[in-house]
Amino acid sequence: MMNDIIKFGKKIVDAGLVTSFFGNISISDGKQINITRTGSMLDELTVDDIVTVDLMHPSDADKFASTELIVHRKIYQNAIASAIIHTHSLYSTLMGNIDRHFVSLEAGEILPFLKKIPVVDGKSGSIELAKNVSEALINYSIVIVRDHGVFAVGKDLRECFVRLTSLEHYSKYNIIKKYLL
Repeated sequence: MMNDIIKFGKKIVDAGLVTSFFGNISISDGKQINITRTGSMLDELTVDDIVTVDLMHPSDADKFASTELIVHRKIYQNAIASAIIHTHSLYSTLMGNIDRHFVSLEAGEILPFLKKIPVVDGKSGSIELAKNVSEALINYSIVIVRDHGVFAVGKDLRECFVRLTSLEHYSKYNIIKKYLL
């Protein structure tokens, strides 16, 4: 479990979905959440950069976890997920600013789970963001937060990563096509 978080921390930085200090990753077993430590460099994670917290009850350990812990906790409580990756994907975030409520994808090569993606609002680490993201992820596997980033859920981190990279590829293609060609 810890090794997967370390592996995907490097992968999301290498893929350009985040810079080293932004974004967060977690895995839950249904009782606890293993989540990246606040301020950790995702491409240089070690076991010491992963914090274990209770799924249902806040504790003193929460202060060491990512500032988005409140969002991760609410997602696990409301949606069906065992893994979450939150990135600050540039093109996906821009798509969320262009399409105000849902990003509707109409490209033949995009995976079926990316047909429609909700766009929500909320300040980083806020109760509002936790509520909006977790409610959207009850029916979807990925959500864009306007001016902030993307949250993807899945049965494992690989599934989250595939969703994030697919959305980012689609978004980059469409923004370049629409605004630069």
